[in-house]
Amino acid sequence: MLETSDFLKDDCLKINCTVGVVVSETDRPRLHSIRVPESDIGDQFAVLLENEESSDVTFIVSGEKFYAHKLVLAARSTVFETEFSDRMEEDGCEILITDMEPKVFKALLHYIYRDTLIEDEGLSGTSAVTSVFNTLPAKLLAAADKYDLPRLRLMCESVFCKDISVDSVAHILALADHYRAMELKSICLRFAAANLVAVLRADGFQYLKDNYPSLQSEILKTVAGCDEVSGGGKSRSVYGRYSEGADTLDRSIRQQTWENGEEGNRSDWIPLPLVGDDAVDGSPMQEE
Repeated sequence: MLETSDFLKDDCLKINCTVGVVVSETDRPRLHSIRVPESDIGDQFAVLLENEESSDVTFIVSGEKFYAHKLVLAARSTVFETEFSDRMEEDGCEILITDMEPKVFKALLHYIYRDTLIEDEGLSGTSAVTSVFNTLPAKLLAAADKYDLPRLRLMCESVFCKDISVDSVAHILALADHYRAMELKSICLRFAAANLVAVLRADGFQYLKDNYPSLQSEILKTVAGCDEVSGGGKSRSVYGRYSEGADTLDRSIRQQTWENGEEGNRSDWIPLPLVGDDAVDGSPMQEE
């Protein structure tokens, strides 16, 4: 049959085929390598910071002198850049700092030169909620706000973020709002909304009511904006229903006001105060 086919001519059979070769690199130990050390530019700039002779600007903070370099400061902070714009060629100028403690200014310079937070036990926690504004991270946050240092701002926000709790969230929220730490503020609002009953019972909520009523309102508005997904449908949050004029005795609303989600006596209800323009009748929900 092959002899009578068209494939065999003059006792020769020609076969045409295409061969593809896939070349791949396999991981294997390299025979030779050169280890590149980690960058130590921060350490080198730290040496520069400690070199008084090469400095061209002196800061006086509560009688303590700090020596620095205008070019470094201007490169790191637009505020310093503006301040030194007409004094860049001037050597040995002195600047008096009256709104910052020496310890805080030292930590500020440490960040500017090394791009890291200074090692200090004051940065390890901010659990004393009543004095949160007096902590080193809070004062550094204020410095970051003053000198327009966004990375330092985020570093300080990160420190406070680790310490957010039912007892501390109100004070940290006030701090974040005061120094325009917007990411920290957003986290505080969401935390307070998610733990509303416990936050309402904490002293911090009264602190907000007395000192930052607008933030108290923002917490409740955050609650109002959180839709609860249940069984594929959406239902407005408790505060949202109040602000829309819902009946406060409605069973579905009452059940959402209980701390543990279980039905109980009306004496267990938690009154949700409505503040500002969002109040239905200008007063908190009354217990019966």
